[in-house]
This record gives sequence, C-alpha cells and structure tokens, in this order.
Amino acid sequence: MSSSKEPNGATGPGGTRREFLKILGATTATTAAIGCSSDRVERLIPYLNHPDETVPGVSTYYATTCRECAVACGLIAETRDGRTIKLEGNPAHPLNRGALCARGQAALQGLYNPDRYRGPMLRRNNRLEPVTWDQALQALAQKLGEVRSAGRAGDAVFINASETGSFPAFLDEWLTGFGMPTHLSYDALADISAVAANRQSYGVSWPALRFSEAKLIVSVGADFLDGWGATVPQQLDFADARAKIEGAPRLVYIGSRRSLTGLNADEWIPCKPGSELAIVNALSGAAGASLDQAAQAAGVPAATLQRLGREWAATKPSLMLAGVTTANAMTVALAVNALNQAAGNVGVTIRPAEAISAFDTLSSPAEIAEALGRMNEGRVPLLFVRNANPIFTLPKSGKFAEALAKVAFKVSFSSYPDETSELCDLVLPDHHPLESWGDAQATATVMSLQQPTMDPVFSTRATADVLITLAKANQTTAAQYPAPDYRSFLIG
Repeated sequence: MSSSKEPNGATGPGGTRREFLKILGATTATTAAIGCSSDRVERLIPYLNHPDETVPGVSTYYATTCRECAVACGLIAETRDGRTIKLEGNPAHPLNRGALCARGQAALQGLYNPDRYRGPMLRRNNRLEPVTWDQALQALAQKLGEVRSAGRAGDAVFINASETGSFPAFLDEWLTGFGMPTHLSYDALADISAVAANRQSYGVSWPALRFSEAKLIVSVGADFLDGWGATVPQQLDFADARAKIEGAPRLVYIGSRRSLTGLNADEWIPCKPGSELAIVNALSGAAGASLDQAAQAAGVPAATLQRLGREWAATKPSLMLAGVTTANAMTVALAVNALNQAAGNVGVTIRPAEAISAFDTLSSPAEIAEALGRMNEGRVPLLFVRNANPIFTLPKSGKFAEALAKVAFKVSFSSYPDETSELCDLVLPDHHPLESWGDAQATATVMSLQQPTMDPVFSTRATADVLITLAKANQTTAAQYPAPDYRSFLIG
C-alpha cells in the first residue's frame, strides 16, 4: 500500500503535516468550546495590537463632536470590536439635545469610504504617487524653504473649512510663524448673505432663533428645516413650537420653490424668483412700495399679500427669516432684519446674546475673490486646501481650476480624492473627525470636545501634527514660534 506522505512531510500544496495538525487541533478546541448550541457564542478578534478598552462583542460609547458642518453638534459614537458602528446625538449636549441630522448620521460613510487616501501622495511624472510620510514632509519643508527664501511667503494662501474651536487660531499662529497671511475660512453651504446681514444688523453672525416664542413665522426663502443655518437646533425649537396645544405659531413660506420648510408651512405663497424684495419692502411700508405693486411683480394675488400684511402688523411676537439665493440676497436679508427690529422681535424671537458660533470665522466673498484674483495672476507660489473642494463648490464663473493651474505648488489635506485634491502636487490626508482630537465653540458659552472613537483606518495624520512637525523642523520658525503640542491641552 503506498503512503500518502509527500516529500518533507507535506500534506498538500503549501502546508506541512505539523501545520495541518495545529489547525486541526485549534478547530477541534473551538468546536468543543462552542458546540452545536447558540447558548455560548465566543468571538475571535484577529488583532495584532488589541485596541484599548475593547471587549469582544461589547460596545463602548464615546462622547465627541460632529464635524460634518460648522454647527458642531454633540455625538455619542458606539464602537464595537474596535470599529465605530453607530452615531447618535448626545442628549446631554445643550445645542442638539440628542438629535442628529442625516448629514451627521452619514459620517460613518466617510469614515469607511473605500476611496479614502491610504497615505500621503506626491505628484511625479504628472500623476499622484504614494510616498512615505517622511518623503512627503521633506518635500513640503523644502518648498516652504524655497518660498521663504524667495521672499514670497506673504503671497501664500491657506483655504480651510469654516470651523470654530482651537484649530483656526492655532493655524493662524503657524502661518504667521512662517510669514504667511492668516487663513481663509470657507463654507460652501453657508448663507453668506444672511451672515453678512446679521453681522451688520445684530453684531453677530447667527443669532439664536426662538421659534417657540413666536406667534407668526414668515420665511422668505429660508429653508430652516433643511440645511439653512444651524439646522438641528432650529428643527428642535420649531418642533417644540408646533407641539404646543395652544398658541402654536403659524408658518407662512414665501418662495418660488416649495422646499421642506414650505411643505411644513401652513401657507405657501409662490412668487416669481427675484420678487421677494418687493414683497418685503411692501410689508415694511417702505416709501413708494405698495402691496398691490408687490403682488403684481411677484405674480401673487393682491388679497393674499394684503391679508399677510395685516397679520404681520397685528401679531406679536413674530419672526421673519430671509434665505433667498438671488443677486439681491443681502438686500433682502437686511430688509427682513429691519422688519424684525421694527416689530420688536430682537431679544425675543431673535437673540444675538445667545448666538450660534458656527459662522463666526467665515471669510467674506470679497476675501475669497481677492485670493482667486491673485491666483489667476500667478502671484500665489503656495496654496493649501483643507476640508474644502472649491473647484466643485464655487461657481463655474470663478474658474477656480484655471486659477489653481497657475499656482506653483498646491497642497491638499483632503482625506478623499476630489476635484481639487486630484489637481494638487502633494496630498497629506487628514484623519477623519471620528479618528481625531479637537474642540469646537458651539456657542459663546458652550465648548464641545472631540475625541477619537477608534484608531485610524489608514495611514493618515492630523493636520495639526503635520504642522507642528514642520515647525519643529524649521529652526527659524521654531525659535520665533515654539509650537505647542496641540493635543496636550485637549486631553489635559
């Protein structure tokens, strides 16, 4: 009878008899432990380095801050077996009180996005190629030295997503240490016209809106239930207002398109695009403006506007909001703010003293346009972009892609390939917010802390750590600006 033994004791391709017996023994032991019953189920976690505070199959919960927009709601992240699996609002957070919008819920999609950059990328032979972090940092340090030696550091541009907290101040100190101007704060979704009007009328970027104190709410194109302003706090307060058994406010929506807010309104007044200013001026009784003329310009029955005018004059307190996107958006917002001031709503339904801090650092369109102009003229030797995609989000008339091509060296801190990062010369991928330390200024009196809910999925690095490393590598800057450990004061 022939033996089944192969040369060197092999039992089959790629395995020895000894390995086979080891596997067989392990399998038998596991089967004996588990058996055929589901009463005792054990789990094996194949970690080389076991995450801290991890018990197989048992969830750990972390309180942190959502960074999907500038509002910075409180989060509770559920992490199981070293991976974050669910996000909910933090009930103890005063801003969102346990609620969380769809955008916040979708943060996990970004965390596990299979297209995320695995590590730094450097442009070679007209394409981005993976490099080590040492190579990437060396390339950027060299470029920083060249720009400074040429005396052009003052022409550099850093575009950062609009955010509050310690990082923007830290970033400006770092830029100053290298002789560069302070950063531009960019938010493609913010209503820049409303922000500018609020700063002029109330002295704050976004006053707290108290729908629950109003008896009449008039929205002029402001979709406050879906993306306009501080969405979650506004949704909560509006829900509280409408839940009243007696005295619930009436909502009137004026706009050419029936948005989510319009769908929840008691009355929708469809008007022609661009006619909102005529309606607001007529309601305010501005010189030369009549409700009949406004009705004709807006394509609305005159009786409808006359009834609204009487209701606005007779109902106290009230609240009017402006969120149009037409060319005269700021004029409309200023006119609406004036109506609120005349009606005595400031301090009642509009509270600047309880302002939301989300848009406090937002740069003006003029500042963005000025930087874009310098880029078009070839005067920007170095550009940084973090958590923003201007090529995709800016109007095509701005021709940001063409301007970007005239910048000598472009650096992106994006975690994902996008229209802007793919045209950059160096990509230094940032951690996802659920992998990062940080903080946010939710309101003037609320500081919201951010902590990692799991270890980084890929070989990414926090932008603050990258900047600190560069500062320490530059002896001149290190002497002028002793870079602190950004994480130390967050943890401590």
